[in-house]
Amino acid sequence: MNFVYYSEKTPSQCMIALNERLQTKSAKLEGWVEKSGRFSISVTTPVLRRFSRTTRMQGSVVKENGVTVIRGFVPDGVETRQRAIIYGTLVLVGVLLIVGGSTLPGLLALLAPLPLNIPLEGDCNNYQILIAELQRTLKAKATPPTPARKPSTPKTSSLKPAAPKGTTRSTTSSKSAALKPATPKGTTTRSTSSTAKKTSAAKPSSRPPVRT
Repeated sequence: MNFVYYSEKTPSQCMIALNERLQTKSAKLEGWVEKSGRFSISVTTPVLRRFSRTTRMQGSVVKENGVTVIRGFVPDGVETRQRAIIYGTLVLVGVLLIVGGSTLPGLLALLAPLPLNIPLEGDCNNYQILIAELQRTLKAKATPPTPARKPSTPKTSSLKPAAPKGTTRSTTSSKSAALKPATPKGTTTRSTSSTAKKTSAAKPSSRPPVRT
């Protein structure tokens, strides 16, 4: 079975962790690791009490897009229910062959479940052990880690608040009023009366001359 896992550790940290795990005697694991990221791990368990089965996992650890990716292959065997279906089918075929006169092929079909059970059951059990050890040692998960989000800083508006209506007009009118010089009192009245006197003096009399 091909597998893909992701880890928050770097490839070098993964190799160091695998090497330390292989050196542990209680793990009952065997294998090797390379600086390039390749590794191989195997485990041996008993099957049917008298037999033993060794299953080997091979894989590699690489860095892709800033994420540590673990790829590999390990035989996963066959589960108990599926094995029962396979063994029942072989027994039925063997009986039919013997009834049909093919004794030797029938006997081989009847005895086939015993040797087949060693790799099928052994790989199924060892596969679960190897995957669990890989996930525990490298803290590997089936989904890639989510990148940490940066805290968003609130945007401050650089625009000044708008002035209320009427402020511009009042300011302009006040400025023009301040610039215009004030006229002293009485200037308008005096200038108007003097102008009227000059006009009346310069104007000739409209009455005709008196004859004597």
